[in-house]
Amino acid sequence: MTTVIDSVSIHGLRRTHFEQMLAYLEARDREEWYYGSRMQFEVRHEQLRTWLEVIIETLQGDVRVAK
Repeated sequence: MTTVIDSVSIHGLRRTHFEQMLAYLEARDREEWYYGSRMQFEVRHEQLRTWLEVIIETLQGDVRVAK
């Protein structure tokens, strides 16, 4: 059975948190590993990358976020 979470709070996370997660994705790209179905993994991987990039871009203009 698959559990789907409809919402996840990101309250309290800063841009640097998301940049760090994106760095993990980029490290995976260099090492080229995956688990389970490669096709499904790659789809999830790209969805996560897009999600993180949108959040980082959104936070770029937030003056409360230190650079």
